[in-house]
Amino acid sequence: MGPAGCAFLLSLLGTGHTDFHTSLSPLSLVCGHTVSWSLVVGGQDAVAGHWPWQVSLHLGQIHICGDSLISVRWILTAAHYMTWIPWLHTVWLELIKIGYSHKGIKHHVSKIIIHPKFQNTTADIAFLKLVSRITFTSFILPICLPSITKQLTVPGSCWVIGWGKVKENTDYHSNLQEAEMLITDCQAWEQRYNPIGFLLPELEQVIKEDRICVGDTHKIKDGCKGDSGGPLSCHINGVWIQIGLVNWGIRCVPTIWTYLTSCSLLYGSLWLSWDPPVPSGLTFYQESSQYS
Repeated sequence: MGPAGCAFLLSLLGTGHTDFHTSLSPLSLVCGHTVSWSLVVGGQDAVAGHWPWQVSLHLGQIHICGDSLISVRWILTAAHYMTWIPWLHTVWLELIKIGYSHKGIKHHVSKIIIHPKFQNTTADIAFLKLVSRITFTSFILPICLPSITKQLTVPGSCWVIGWGKVKENTDYHSNLQEAEMLITDCQAWEQRYNPIGFLLPELEQVIKEDRICVGDTHKIKDGCKGDSGGPLSCHINGVWIQIGLVNWGIRCVPTIWTYLTSCSLLYGSLWLSWDPPVPSGLTFYQESSQYS
């Protein structure tokens, strides 16, 4: 999104106030940390405490997508799963296995904020405000978000987490899954999804500029149906940072992710900074000697 788009977001909020980042909450000291972590090659069941920011969004009694915890009262997710009725949705934290007998901590949603530029797969970002504040524990912690002041260097691989289908035409996985995935060139996937695009350059690109592509072109080990809204978690300088959320894919490969650019996040951070009961600002990652 360009400068005009950013200006539009600010105008929606009714002010040009931009110094929200000067009063970041102490949450920045705990975001992106996990008390239980060991590297795993390939996909497998996740262990409790590996991903303390992972959230399950329910519509009624049904899990519909994965989300991420970004503050004591805010959840980040994909807009395309949202209704305009907050009380229809609940979020579950500290959850490894989904189902009617699952154990976890339930929170109700009081407000749904959808990115004003959302349309189809564009700007597929939404923020959910919870009725009550979350108490952080070893198993419930927020993930950091990209810096609002500088470009972040994305590593060669990041981690996909969710309860989605492992393969097409199979049931949803009841246990939370984790897999390390390669960050790949979107041009290769553009050719796959739009094979005649190079012959007809006037055709609109399938994969937009605000996307990041994840997936192995030779092995099917990617997010699938049910993972929409879930975080792409990257371990950078000692902390976990969410650089994307599941946007779309055809069948099970590859998954296209909404890239969380600073402008997209600006929209949400300003909303949080003006809500007195909620700690000011989001937990943006800030480079520090503490993590180097």
